[in-house]
Amino acid sequence: MTGLSQRIVNYIAELKPLCTFQFADGHDCALSLLDGTLYMPVDESHHDKEEGWVAVLWQGDARRRSELPGRLLAYHATLRCAQLQGVGKQPPEVATHRDMLLAKLRNVCGDLPHVEAAVCS
Repeated sequence: MTGLSQRIVNYIAELKPLCTFQFADGHDCALSLLDGTLYMPVDESHHDKEEGWVAVLWQGDARRRSELPGRLLAYHATLRCAQLQGVGKQPPEVATHRDMLLAKLRNVCGDLPHVEAAVCS
């Protein structure tokens, strides 16, 4: 799978030390190293427009599956990763790193105005 959903999952998987890559159910997924939650791409090839939905298996349990907007998940994961990587660093250094990660996320999935507005309101 190479669509938006897969690109978002790949981005989340690269957020060390928060997540790592995991192969599951025939897909490249992201695995949370904090709680074992598995982020799996959703096949949106039959939709007119890709929205980047991601299946979330809470603590890796397939019976506890949700499908959520991938942009929102990735945005939250970015903020959490910057926070984890910023332990012991000065706030301007953490902000610079966070902004770099958010720029990379924008390259993956485009603008995030509706995500940032939802988080900030």
